[in-house]
Amino acid sequence: MRIESITTVAQFDALQDRWRDLEAVCPTTSIFLTWEWQRLWWRHYGQARQLCILAAWDGGKLLGVLPLYIEKRRLRGVLPVRKLRQIGAGGDTAPDDLDPLLHAAWLQPVAKALAEHVAQHLAGWDALDFNDLQPDAPFTVALIDASRRNAAWLRVGEPSRIIYGVLPANWEAFLGGLSYHRRGVVRRLRRKFEQQDGARVIQSHEDVSLDAAFDRLAKLHRLRWAGRTDQPSFTTPEYLGFHRELMHALLARGRLRLLELELGGRSVAMLYGYRLGDRFYYFQSGFDPGVAPLSPGELLLGYAIESAILEGCATFDMLKGDYDHKRHFFQQTRGTVGVKAYRPGVAAWAYRCKEWLDARAKPPHGANQPQSRQTADVEAG
Repeated sequence: MRIESITTVAQFDALQDRWRDLEAVCPTTSIFLTWEWQRLWWRHYGQARQLCILAAWDGGKLLGVLPLYIEKRRLRGVLPVRKLRQIGAGGDTAPDDLDPLLHAAWLQPVAKALAEHVAQHLAGWDALDFNDLQPDAPFTVALIDASRRNAAWLRVGEPSRIIYGVLPANWEAFLGGLSYHRRGVVRRLRRKFEQQDGARVIQSHEDVSLDAAFDRLAKLHRLRWAGRTDQPSFTTPEYLGFHRELMHALLARGRLRLLELELGGRSVAMLYGYRLGDRFYYFQSGFDPGVAPLSPGELLLGYAIESAILEGCATFDMLKGDYDHKRHFFQQTRGTVGVKAYRPGVAAWAYRCKEWLDARAKPPHGANQPQSRQTADVEAG
């Protein structure tokens, strides 16, 4: 097996057909590892970053892809650090599943070869910062093992919970699985909305109207979060450019899902999601606060779940964030972890000092503060 480093955009583009073939035979493929997401993310967020994709080959057959880049940062604004990260992480749009693409017939050997190459042979990085890995996947296990043997310091985060649900054969069966109270709420909200003048649910968009639909989504999302956060999505040029282009690319592949609620010819709420295989991904939404009494967020979710069932999806993935409104519909959870490793040297020492200083600056345990993810430190070497 040969591991190749892809460092130019031309080499990246040359992988397109084989990348898509690998997507089809990788058991952990997610929408965030598709060619469209990865290539367009690099187009919009790759500036000032060094491309470093690892490709595993058996002759001319592509067996694995680990999409990475190196960025230069300054710790505390002083110490230069070269950080190794996954393509998709590090921008202002957050994917949830960033395991490498691995051929199903060679999962273990390819995972181990990629992990060992990163830990032992890949030059040019001081700190490794990988997010959104499946905790027990072959690559995650191999990366932790290789880092423990080669790095000066290893940190493995506690799993982040992602809510999802297994979908039944029909909508009535889904409603039957909800609590009596929640089932009644879903039905009442639908009746209330559908009794409004000019109430419509739009579940498909054509390419010619997609830019206008994107603009409505962006506006509704910003309206929804106005005054509630300083950094809503659909704000920066990178985010807007990436998702506008991504929507067109995914629509062409049959993978885009947009749901829109209208009242009297006016768009009042939208949901933005994806379908890959038999999985529906709920990514973003927005609504006009003026229709908040209609509970547009719950309405959208209900219609999206019904639509996913009708088109034969087996799983509805709510993606990152354990929020009450998600648990109104689903209770199952899965997890992803982060892995950080530091090569021997000044950077490893500096990051340990930073962790110590940050810990001392935190309020005492139990004080009124936002809940943060817990991490476990592992001595490596």
